[in-house]
Amino acid sequence: MESNRDLDGSDRRRPVNAPEPKRVAGPGADLDSASGRELDLSPEQFAVLNTRVLGVAYRIVGSWADAEEIASRTWMRWHTSRPDTVREPAAWLTTVATRISLDLWRTAVRRREDYIGPWLPEPVDEARLPDESVEQRETLSLALMHLMERLTPYERAVYVLRNSFDFSYPEIAEMVGRAPAACRQLGHRAQQKIGDLPARLSDGDQRSALDRLVSAVLQGRVEDAVALISADAVLLTDGGGRTRAALNPVLGAERVVRFLVGVVEKTRRSVPDDAVSLDMIDVNGAPACRFTTGGVVRVFTLQLDEQGAISTVFGLSNPEKLTGLQTA
Repeated sequence: MESNRDLDGSDRRRPVNAPEPKRVAGPGADLDSASGRELDLSPEQFAVLNTRVLGVAYRIVGSWADAEEIASRTWMRWHTSRPDTVREPAAWLTTVATRISLDLWRTAVRRREDYIGPWLPEPVDEARLPDESVEQRETLSLALMHLMERLTPYERAVYVLRNSFDFSYPEIAEMVGRAPAACRQLGHRAQQKIGDLPARLSDGDQRSALDRLVSAVLQGRVEDAVALISADAVLLTDGGGRTRAALNPVLGAERVVRFLVGVVEKTRRSVPDDAVSLDMIDVNGAPACRFTTGGVVRVFTLQLDEQGAISTVFGLSNPEKLTGLQTA
């Protein structure tokens, strides 16, 4: 497990704050401007650790903008208040990022109580996602992050640290400030609330389903579009009161399709053709469609069931939630 490895790749298991021999800064070594200590991280090491911090924070809070703020605050503490005895930077930084993320939940809960319509996690461009293993990337899907909204803050933190980063419960206990037995119970409750996830189909299957749905909707072929969607499908649209969006989930294959067709038809009536663009992008490791009309950006992505039918359509148009995407 990565948390048990030093940055040089060795696999010596040690507590986070075990004593460390003092280092003497070499010629040209960078010093922390606040404390005068050697930074002792190369640019390559910083890049690896920063993706870890961002990955932890984004999964816990569901907001890329907040994750970047958490990363900034985490590194500020690294430079100004870390103990001289830190031996495992990855574990120390993960602990700090986790605790800042939990603190931020108090503000996040107040924001969501006043939020207009469904609240969805912020989509993130593929190029900005942490450089992680395939298994870790699967826990960044919008579908799973949406399911994690069912969890309490501590359940979510434990679930993320256990399932995305494979920390042991004693390690998680140190990071969140709870007993190992309590963390084990939190992890069990989180797993029960989320339930079994559908098997993840290939990117090719997802892209094919999205391409066929987009084509059918744009051409107004309602029956063809309905055939691609499971009977109990749901559409969730997040405009946050900033753009027009459904204030409640849209349920059922035909209603989902007619809602999407209606968006296209209204756009054609109200916006000149040269103000409309459509491109395929990747968000959170999955294909997505970006539909821009008169300066309003809407991003749609899908969740497929085990039979390859579309079970959920996610639509985001709140501009505050699209900052993690590259511009069209």
